[in-house]
Amino acid sequence: MKKSLRTKTFILIVVVALAVGITGILVSNGFVQNIVNDFYSNRADEIAHTVAAVLDAGKVETLAGKMAEIYGSVEEKVGSEDWGSDAFNAYIANFSDLEQTEEYQALLRQLRSIQDNNDVDCLYISVLDTSDESFIYLVDAAEEDACPIGCFDPVYDENKELFTNPERGYPPYITNTEPYGWLVTAGAPIYNETHRVIGYAMVDIPMDMIRSQQTGFMRRLSLALAAITIAISLLAILVVNRTIIRPINMLCHAASNYRAGRESASEFDSMTIRTKDEIESLYLSVRRMLHDITSYIDNLVATSRELSQTRDMADEMSELAHKDALTGAGSKLAYEQKKAELAQGDGRFGIVMADLNDLKVINDTEGHAKGDAAIRKVCSILSETYRDSTVYRIGGDEFAVIIVGESCGQAEELAERFIRNIAQSGGGISAAIGYALHEEGESVEDVFRRADSTMYENKRKMKAK
Repeated sequence: MKKSLRTKTFILIVVVALAVGITGILVSNGFVQNIVNDFYSNRADEIAHTVAAVLDAGKVETLAGKMAEIYGSVEEKVGSEDWGSDAFNAYIANFSDLEQTEEYQALLRQLRSIQDNNDVDCLYISVLDTSDESFIYLVDAAEEDACPIGCFDPVYDENKELFTNPERGYPPYITNTEPYGWLVTAGAPIYNETHRVIGYAMVDIPMDMIRSQQTGFMRRLSLALAAITIAISLLAILVVNRTIIRPINMLCHAASNYRAGRESASEFDSMTIRTKDEIESLYLSVRRMLHDITSYIDNLVATSRELSQTRDMADEMSELAHKDALTGAGSKLAYEQKKAELAQGDGRFGIVMADLNDLKVINDTEGHAKGDAAIRKVCSILSETYRDSTVYRIGGDEFAVIIVGESCGQAEELAERFIRNIAQSGGGISAAIGYALHEEGESVEDVFRRADSTMYENKRKMKAK
């Protein structure tokens, strides 16, 4: 059966309008969704690693040990799927006293401070239970509906590699569940002093609002397309002459180029259609639609730049975590990481321990400002003496230096030089020093203990004089 020109024109306009609209919607939706997912995933991963680096690992390990002792003694364990039930409340009551401990409160304050500074809704610490293949909440800093200590959930299949590779952490993943909606979750391992994974710093970033905005935009775009298509289709039934066919061919050509990526929306701006009817309205509406899409994409690019700034802030926080604020020396965290590197290597090294004498006396008699000045003075003399090595402040008045290469052969000479430099520095300060060189079969901790013991022996001799 032959179709009339009016019918063919109507079909053509509808197909072109739908093709342009649907292509724009699909391309925009996919592009927008990928950018949003990448932005929130990267942000969650960076925040999780930053939190893991700055948390007090000692408190995490202590609290985890207390929780594990109670968890192991409870016969009937009730997971979060029974939240609010009598059985769940009775199970959680076993852990209620832990929320009053100094470790719990300190970690909670630290997590909430990070939340406030990073505009994140939920940070929490979890530990793994390999026997039940679940993760247990240790501290949840959410302001509302926080999961209490002892609450546990099963580990998702995509994260079960943790049981054989705990250092993997939780790479960012996106979920959509009934109680929590759209969330991006990431977790970074927390290490103790022996570089063993003792828990995970977790972050949940809700995505419901951005998903809702994205859906609303696509809905409005779809409704606008539908309205335009209906209006133009009614006109197409009546108009079959050249003034319709030619503009339609122009629009088809521009739409095909845009869909194929050969041209931008500027081609629509350069076209001249003055039919003063629905065809011209179609042209103007499509042009506005493409400009809206371009504007939306520009906003997403700006969001990507903000992500880059967030990465820079995370790098700055990591640098601060590795430097002692008072002396400018390496921090205890940096020292522990250096020890972990030494444990993996096989080169010659030694550890030097130095300790300021009578810091409490200085603080009590001359004030803490004098005590801080004395600490900085000892650090400065150590840095001058051990120029080829990094000085770490690992305690209030205690310093460590890791020496390698030629410095190991000069260990005795350098220690004596430090004592002379302290004595010649003036100011009435003194410090004890001790060192130990790595011997075959020794661990890094063995060398540390020998150096520490030598330093304290030196301190006793100095006090005896």
